[in-house]
Amino acid sequence: MKKFLSWSALVCIGVALLVLVKFEVSDQMDRQYYEKHVATHMLPIAEKPQPMAARALVDQDEVFGQGLEMIRGAKKQVMFGMYLFGGDIGDQVIDLLLEKQKEGVEIFMLLSRTSQDYERAQKKETETLEEIAVADEAGTPVAKPQYRQKMSKAKELGLNVRNADPGFIKAIAPARVDHSKIIIVDGVEAMFGGMNFSDTTAKNHDAMVRVAGPFVRELEISFSNNWNCIRDGAPYAPISIYDETAAKERMQIRLQEEGYSSCAGNLTLTSPYLRNTRVRLIEKFDAATKSIEVEQLLLNDTKTLKALARAAKRGVKVRLLVDPAKHLYYRDWKGGPNNKAVGMVEELKREHPELPIEVRHYTVAPGQELHVKMCIIDDKTLGMGSTNFSSGAFQSNYELFAFIEGTEIVGDFLAMFETDWKTRGEPAPKLNLGRKIISIFSDVIF
Repeated sequence: MKKFLSWSALVCIGVALLVLVKFEVSDQMDRQYYEKHVATHMLPIAEKPQPMAARALVDQDEVFGQGLEMIRGAKKQVMFGMYLFGGDIGDQVIDLLLEKQKEGVEIFMLLSRTSQDYERAQKKETETLEEIAVADEAGTPVAKPQYRQKMSKAKELGLNVRNADPGFIKAIAPARVDHSKIIIVDGVEAMFGGMNFSDTTAKNHDAMVRVAGPFVRELEISFSNNWNCIRDGAPYAPISIYDETAAKERMQIRLQEEGYSSCAGNLTLTSPYLRNTRVRLIEKFDAATKSIEVEQLLLNDTKTLKALARAAKRGVKVRLLVDPAKHLYYRDWKGGPNNKAVGMVEELKREHPELPIEVRHYTVAPGQELHVKMCIIDDKTLGMGSTNFSSGAFQSNYELFAFIEGTEIVGDFLAMFETDWKTRGEPAPKLNLGRKIISIFSDVIF
């Protein structure tokens, strides 16, 4: 028996080594292609803050409504980048983009390959709809609708669709995706943040920012770079149409409208050509003197958690509001990746009970996630984008994040955080053995 177990262990180790070698070889080939054919064409992102008019958008009604309104007003071009894209809202976007295309508007859709994976994994749409109808009749409606992807439909109807190539990102994890969520219209206006345009994610608590002005140039460059970051051998063809004069005019128009305010921001990215979000985030946390608020779906990156701990030890008031992972990927993960943050706070409090650091779970509705990816530093800097504060997001995905300074836009999101903290925040369960095990392996699982 012992001999059999020894041989079994050797076989498992051998298979694991073969898999690692395969991934390493594939990774090297990806990087070689990227360095030779792609890297030299990537356009740079500005280092200095860029001005904008900005408006906070919270949850599906505001986000979906404003997104459709932006597309409806397009005259020249729409750039639409999305991680999950499906369901009825996907149909609405496709119908509108087809209408704009007939009017002569150029359409560029950059959709994650994850949409294809979902399509292969899920049943046909009609079967899913029948199941939902049966459940509704029985009085047990599904808490979270099945994902109904629309990427294939967009392609079949003639929209210009590409998949970003995350294989160019050097990372140990084989699962790499374009996780960005962004819409850019006519080179003058855009929206970005955490919300996917799909029915599956519609009930999530989420947020985005709608912007107009010179900051849009940075978003366009990011989209154009990702659009061209593929391995088809074609030369880099910039699709940016940014017009500074028109962007500034639109910015001034928006500043006259309710909900908009003047601010400036720096774009940060996780991508093959620029991987600076985690660096900038930790710099901001290390420079904090008064307060840090974090509202996040996933918070398990070790370097980021250490920076938050350092801030608390300096006397900075740190509040962490995280998803309880009850409905993450259709499963209850018992705190999931955020157990790591809970454990960090528990340990700090044991050693230094006086430290001003707290962690709470967001009280989710059935089938809901706290999907926001946000931080606020010293009541003056807003961090917002598609980036979870997780090792996977910082190392393996295409991600987009921005640090924005402006009294009103920061105040808008700080008010959202305070409401969420006071009305939806609940004590995070203390870590038992099971939650500790999930915490230990969270970097691999999530």
